[in-house]
Amino acid sequence: MATPARRPSAQQQPQPLTVDFEALSYISRLVEAFQAFDSDSDGLVTAPELRGLLASLGLNKSEAEARDMLARADGDRDGLLSVEEFLEVMNAGELGLGALGALLQAAVPALESFAGGPDGVLAADELARVLGLMGTASAEDCAEIVACMDGDGDGTITLEEFKLMADLL
Repeated sequence: MATPARRPSAQQQPQPLTVDFEALSYISRLVEAFQAFDSDSDGLVTAPELRGLLASLGLNKSEAEARDMLARADGDRDGLLSVEEFLEVMNAGELGLGALGALLQAAVPALESFAGGPDGVLAADELARVLGLMGTASAEDCAEIVACMDGDGDGTITLEEFKLMADLL
């Protein structure tokens, strides 16, 4: 039988996360760029969209290079590049954020109630309440996580953005 999550006592405060927030920010920017070039918002990009995406990141590739890159990264051979395949091409998996992804995934069910449903908005204090109850992250860590994922700078992220990043890490 699983034991319920305990509230941290005054002596048991959440330990600071050992997360490379710069790497988290990098992955978040890659996902934002991918979404900006996913013209039909289906989670997939074509070779011409990939070329534009790479150019936006300062990587100027020819059309042939973009097609070749897509062909090498296209794991399911559908002729399109998913965000997961794109992150693999950009070596995001080598940044060592898998443990953070597992932590964020574990927080999703509780966050759904704090954020008011699956399309809700999350602020750092809501994330801190949930991760603090789990005894896994400080308020400062939570503020940094939200800041890394906050593309528009308003201090919040949507639950869908949070879930996507949790799944991708």
